[in-house]
Parts: sequence; structure tokens; C-alpha cells
Amino acid sequence: MIEWLKDLPLYWAKITGTIFFITIIIWAWTRPKDYIFKGAPDKKVWRDLRLWAVVVLTVQIILYITF
Repeated sequence: MIEWLKDLPLYWAKITGTIFFITIIIWAWTRPKDYIFKGAPDKKVWRDLRLWAVVVLTVQIILYITF
């Protein structure tokens, strides 16, 4: 198995997870606006899926770092 993994400190898992979440946020913001609002009846701010991704993933990052 992968023996060297057990020697890594736990904070490396938190760093890796946080980088993964931030990568998803960056990916979401690189999507074109037409793609984000596809199928939406209007283009109000609360329908912007990029903002929701930031909100949800920020909560995930806070929980992941805390616990």
C-alpha cells in the first residue's frame, strides 16, 4: 500500500481539500455567463450559480478547516 501517506501530518489533507474547493470556485467563475443563466427566466443576481458555488464552497472550506 502507500506507506508514506501515514507519515504526512493531518494538515496536508486540509490544505489539499481547501485547494480542491478553491479550484472548483475558480472553475465556476471561468464559465461563460450565457452558460450560467441557461434556462433561467431572468438574469437576476440570485440566479447566478457562480455566486451560489462561492457561498456553498466557502461554508465547506470553513467546516473542513475547523473540523
